[in-house]
Amino acid sequence: MTLAAPALLPKSSDDVTASITSYWVEFDRSRIAREVSQGKTVFVDVTADWCITCKANKTLVLDREPVLGALGEEGVIAMRADWTRPDAKIQSYLEAHGRYAIPLNIVYGPNAPEGIILSELLSADAVLEALSAANLSAVRKR
Repeated sequence: MTLAAPALLPKSSDDVTASITSYWVEFDRSRIAREVSQGKTVFVDVTADWCITCKANKTLVLDREPVLGALGEEGVIAMRADWTRPDAKIQSYLEAHGRYAIPLNIVYGPNAPEGIILSELLSADAVLEALSAANLSAVRKR
């Protein structure tokens, strides 16, 4: 007779998706400076459903440990700007950074109020380094 403890069974894909998406907040450009002034770190991900590089960044970096855990830590605001449909606010944000295409990922914090722009193709090390540089107290090295 075999018994399986529910805690030992793998999580369903719905559970994993819920945990990944639970900490993302909707993009609000005006909120960035407020959060930074309160000592928080803000990670902005400008993405779209039709963007292949964006999907790769999510699958290979943003939705995996150790980045997933770092973005969910206290003091870190993960902000997603969904440009799947045209949006003047997101377009204005892109243009303000000299960009007219996506992906665009920027990390803001007390040590980087103007933001640290990341490479279009993300790596876990680059994201963690930018989070740390923006606010050394917000993210602990693993």
